[in-house]
Amino acid sequence: MKNPKKERFEITELFMAQVNKDLCFYGTIKRSIDSDGNPTVFGRKKVDDVYVCAQAADQYELGAKLDELATMVYYGLI
Repeated sequence: MKNPKKERFEITELFMAQVNKDLCFYGTIKRSIDSDGNPTVFGRKKVDDVYVCAQAADQYELGAKLDELATMVYYGLI
């Protein structure tokens, strides 16, 4: 049985993480509200064969975290 209140469209935000000036990876952002009522953003992307995930209070902080994680995975630091 289908949920009659479910919307037919889902908006997905895309972002880009940049390792260096020639190498970029794309992923998705999901926005939500935590248990305290604060807005959060969650990002996930695939770098080589590894999924990199991070959560932050806004998209700018999330972008910085994901750029750093992508760089670390790409150069084999983690």
